[in-house]
Amino acid sequence: MFMDFVEQELGIGVPANGEMRFNCPFCGNDKHKLYVETNPRGLWQCKRCGEAGYPISFVMKLYEVTYKASREILEGYDYDPEEYKKGNMSHSRYGADLTEEEQLLLFIANRGQDVDTGIKPDVKKKCPRPPTNCKRLLDNFNNPEAYPFLQYLHGRGVSLEQIKNCDAHYTLEGIVYLENDKILTLRNSLVFFTFDNAGKPVYWNTRSIDSDAYIKSFNATAREWEYSRKDVVMGLDRVGDNHKIIIVEGFFNMTTLSDGAVVTFGKQVTNDQIDLILKSTQKWKQPIYLYLDRDAKAEMIRTANMIREKEPEREVYFVYSPDNLDANDLGFEKAWERVNNAIRADAEGILNLELLYM
Repeated sequence: MFMDFVEQELGIGVPANGEMRFNCPFCGNDKHKLYVETNPRGLWQCKRCGEAGYPISFVMKLYEVTYKASREILEGYDYDPEEYKKGNMSHSRYGADLTEEEQLLLFIANRGQDVDTGIKPDVKKKCPRPPTNCKRLLDNFNNPEAYPFLQYLHGRGVSLEQIKNCDAHYTLEGIVYLENDKILTLRNSLVFFTFDNAGKPVYWNTRSIDSDAYIKSFNATAREWEYSRKDVVMGLDRVGDNHKIIIVEGFFNMTTLSDGAVVTFGKQVTNDQIDLILKSTQKWKQPIYLYLDRDAKAEMIRTANMIREKEPEREVYFVYSPDNLDANDLGFEKAWERVNNAIRADAEGILNLELLYM
């Protein structure tokens, strides 16, 4: 959620009656004068410089990027602005989670036309440009600078075969080129690639090995001619005839569960991602297991309904988490125990899931 992004960028805040207080990155105030709501809406305001807005405008200002790029960055933190629209303004489709002034400016800039939020069907997509100074881990197996990255992956239970499968790279200091010639610097970060069924890289995301990293993880932002996290599924090229397809949120949950696990880069599973999964599994029509984090109950139900609407005969299951531990936290055996005790995602199963989360 938005607070996860803020805490990653600004550090842990100070609680203040339904809000968190931070040092302001815009005016440099170090007295915790930036207030951010802890509810999903995420209103923020600095009591010193007066800067204020919604999550999208915060990222736009902090990274100096466009509305579209800001939205994609926050989607990597499971923030969906469509869920938190404020009011029914006549120009609300022009950035409903910006301030009224920002929405009006966006409305004027687009001459009343809808904001272009997707790629045109006739444009051939490419993989977003990876961070600079990337090196393949397995090519540097005997290079001392690669040792901390290999050690980190080993500590997370990732095998050499899995490192090879995702073509893991690393960068000691790499630059990501954002829109409008803006840059983002990643340090001591692993880079994982997603491939299509032909083995061609189509997307990437990162993970810092530093515990106090300024940017802990980063999902590639996409220009209109590039793949985005919303239309790719990591690991789908390797599911083959595995007897289960398990949808998880992140890379390390996939590597823990291994066979059949695929990554949708967050709990918001998109229509395009569902279509990709169904198309890639048409031969065996394996049952699909939704193993998302505990706070994703609504998203699991929505995704199950979307799958059943597209393929009524496809078996779909909910993996219930009684705690906040994900698959990587639990380890292989305990994570699979939860998968093997999943709840069938029919009407009775949805009711059971609702009751379990009460």
